[in-house]
Amino acid sequence: MAREESASNNVCTSSSTECDSYYQLLEAFKKTHDESNRLTLSRNWLKSNNNWLKNIIKVLEEELNNSKTDFENIEMIYQNSSCKCESGSCKNCESIQKKILYLVKTVDNISKGKSNLENVLASQSSVFGKSGDPAG
Repeated sequence: MAREESASNNVCTSSSTECDSYYQLLEAFKKTHDESNRLTLSRNWLKSNNNWLKNIIKVLEEELNNSKTDFENIEMIYQNSSCKCESGSCKNCESIQKKILYLVKTVDNISKGKSNLENVLASQSSVFGKSGDPAG
């Protein structure tokens, strides 16, 4: 600390314009340093947010796969059901129809949710690329 003060005094003793230039340069360095720290904090926040969103995507993909499997199972049950009614209006058929409609809506909602999430991730802009390097 004392070395910095003596160095600044040595610089300032030679001439007034050099002293002003030194303090302008020092002030510019401090601003650049503060901006660098702010960008580092912002990058870290965005990186953690991105990791959190990636985990959500994994969970949604698992739910989508599970829903597809459930849908296929119910569809097979419906096709192989013991109900041989011609009208298709028995309680078993109505119940299975409701389950199929529910699953179709659920799969559709999950697909739309995943699409929306991917759009949000794609629209994120960051100073840093996905690798975390400033070059991108």
